[in-house]
Amino acid sequence: MLSQQLQVFLQVVDSGSFSKAARTLLVTPASVMKHMNTLENRIGVALLKRSNQGIELTAAGKSLYKDGKKMMASAENAVAKAKSAERSEGISIRVGSSLLNPSRVLTNLWSPLREQYPKYKFHIVPYKDTKEQILSVIASLGERIDLLVGSFNSKTIYEHASYLPLGHYRFCIAVPKGNPLAGKTELTLRDLHGQHLVMVKNGDTELIDHFHDVLKLAHPQILIEEAGYYYDMDTFNTCEQNGSLLLTLDAWADIHPSLVTIPVTWEHQITYGILYSKTPSDEIAQFIEIIRKHFAGSCIAN
Repeated sequence: MLSQQLQVFLQVVDSGSFSKAARTLLVTPASVMKHMNTLENRIGVALLKRSNQGIELTAAGKSLYKDGKKMMASAENAVAKAKSAERSEGISIRVGSSLLNPSRVLTNLWSPLREQYPKYKFHIVPYKDTKEQILSVIASLGERIDLLVGSFNSKTIYEHASYLPLGHYRFCIAVPKGNPLAGKTELTLRDLHGQHLVMVKNGDTELIDHFHDVLKLAHPQILIEEAGYYYDMDTFNTCEQNGSLLLTLDAWADIHPSLVTIPVTWEHQITYGILYSKTPSDEIAQFIEIIRKHFAGSCIAN
C-alpha cells in the first residue's frame, strides 16, 4: 500500500546499507539506489548521506523514516482490518467429510475460484458414512452439514436430497493382496470368472442394476455377492478378510492398505457430485449455481 520507493527507503535504513537491503528485497544494489534517487528527486530533499562507511540519515531522512514506520504500521493494520471484515461478512459452507467421501474433492475443485468468490469459506464437518447412519446424515442436510461430495446415485438418496453431478469415477476391482490377480496391472472380465465379487445390492441404483444384469447375462461364471445398498469401511474389511473381490471406484484406491485397486478393460463408470438439501438456503443455492456455472457437465476427473 505504501509506494515502492518509500518501502525501499525504510528497508535501506533498517538494513544499514544498499547491498544488505538489496539482498533482503531480492533485487540488485543498483535497483535499490535507483529507487532512492527517484524518491529524493520526487520529494526534493536529501534523505541519506552516502560514504564508504555506509549510510547516515539526514534530518529530513530521520523525519521521513519515523513517519514512514508509522505509515507502514497503519497500512498493515488497515489490511488486517479489511481481511477481518471480509471474514465477518463471509458465507460459511459446511462441507461433510468422511473416509469414502472426503471434502477435498470439493475444496480442490473450488481452489481456482477462491479469489473470484472470496466471501465463501469452507467449514469441514466430519461424519461417519456407515450403512446405518448415511441416510440420516443425508436427510438432515442443511442442519449440521450443507453439502456432501461423492458418488451418490441411489434412488432412495434422491428422495431426501438434490444432486448436482460434476464428473465420473471409473469402476475398478479391489483385490486382496493375497489373491493372484493382485499382481496384474489391468483385469479382464474373464479374470473374474470363478471369483466372488462383492457389489452394491441390486434394486436401488439404476446404473448398478443394469451392471448386475450385464454380468449375470454375459458372465454368469462371476459369483456375485450383494453388500447392501451402501458401502462403508466394514465392506472393505470383510472383502479383505474373506478374500473376495470388490467392485469399487478409482477414487477409493487408497481406502484399504490390504486391497489393490485395479482397472478393468471396460468403460463402466458412475457420476460423482454434490449432494445438498431439497430446500437449500439462499446462500447454498447461490453457491450451487456458481458450481453449476463453472463445472457441471464438464465431466471433471478426480
